[in-house]
Amino acid sequence: MNEVDSVRVITLVDNNIWKKGLASIWGLSFYVETYKNGKTYPLLMDTAGSFNSLLKNSIELNVDIGNVKSVFISHWHGDHCGDLSHILNLVKGVTPVYVPSYNVEVKRIKKTGAVAKICDRPIEFEEGIMSTGKVTEGLSEHSLLINVKGKGLVVLSGCGHPGITKILKRAQKVSGINKVHAVIGGFHSVSSEFDGVVLANFLGEMDVKLVSPCHCTGDNARRGLEKILRKRYVRNGSGRIISI
Repeated sequence: MNEVDSVRVITLVDNNIWKKGLASIWGLSFYVETYKNGKTYPLLMDTAGSFNSLLKNSIELNVDIGNVKSVFISHWHGDHCGDLSHILNLVKGVTPVYVPSYNVEVKRIKKTGAVAKICDRPIEFEEGIMSTGKVTEGLSEHSLLINVKGKGLVVLSGCGHPGITKILKRAQKVSGINKVHAVIGGFHSVSSEFDGVVLANFLGEMDVKLVSPCHCTGDNARRGLEKILRKRYVRNGSGRIISI
């Protein structure tokens, strides 16, 4: 897997609010910018389920959705892809949309003039940016990988239905990069404080430097994660900006 010089992840929409005045709904959307050799590659991961909330927050955060070069949909639940058609109507030019499997939404994607790219297998679709491909059988969900120079993998999960441990092991395998620097997103299967402590110990053994759970992660689990990880734990919510 190739690498980028740096990455910036902006949480556009989450269940919780980081920056006062922003909208918060059940759902998730990340605006991601990678930088390499003076060039910027902007993409949108997931679109949440409320166009008004996404648009309001993007304006408040000075994010121009129209300039994204691709869209990445982690899985086909409405709180992650509900605004896809609206978003694609804003984006300039022919936009590739990286999706985990075929779905009726693929037809809607085509109607907007965008191009659906099925990622049932791993694919590095931009230098230093990769899909894990489908992680497990059952619900089709893939995660976004970014390989940052001198750091390692930054892993972005949608809901994290397959389980964060499986996602991270898959990330290492398909990328060929053993070092996981950060994991950001939904930790779906983690709900209790005990779950959080167990996962925190696993992440500690992997020497993950930054852990930032958001959508689909229980509050008790977050407390368990924070208790063990301490400074490595980064709180998240609408408006949070993480640069690596």
